[in-house]
Amino acid sequence: MRKRCLAALALFLLSGVAHSATIEDAAWLAGRWTGSGLGGQLEEVWSPPAGGQMVGHFRLVQDGKPVFYEFILLDVVEGGVRMRLKHFNPDHTAWEDKDAWTTFSPVSASKDKLVFSALTIERTGADTLTMTLKLRQEGKVVEETLKFQRTAP
Repeated sequence: MRKRCLAALALFLLSGVAHSATIEDAAWLAGRWTGSGLGGQLEEVWSPPAGGQMVGHFRLVQDGKPVFYEFILLDVVEGGVRMRLKHFNPDHTAWEDKDAWTTFSPVSASKDKLVFSALTIERTGADTLTMTLKLRQEGKVVEETLKFQRTAP
């Protein structure tokens, strides 16, 4: 699983410039989301925008046990909304080096969709969203689809 997630680093496609994005373009993500994908149960929680950023965390659980966690930061850079994250094992040891992030560069942002290099987050209903993650596996690009529903805290 770790290799699959880190393989996404190799796929980042630097492309098109987004409109004049603000962190408010991602405000609809605020809240708790649960769902399925990556062979397990998913949870992602986002704080509302503050100071030009949004902070979130993610966890994957398989067979009742955590597989990995992510600490996530959304901010705005030239080109649009950017996502940076760090992965952690269940014992909280980091995958990335101390000063390194996994970065998803901005491509575009709209009221229902955030497109990054190798990741798309799309609101598919008032309380549902789909994430499509491009990964490299055995020399091929594969897409993982993660489905979420807004859940009470």
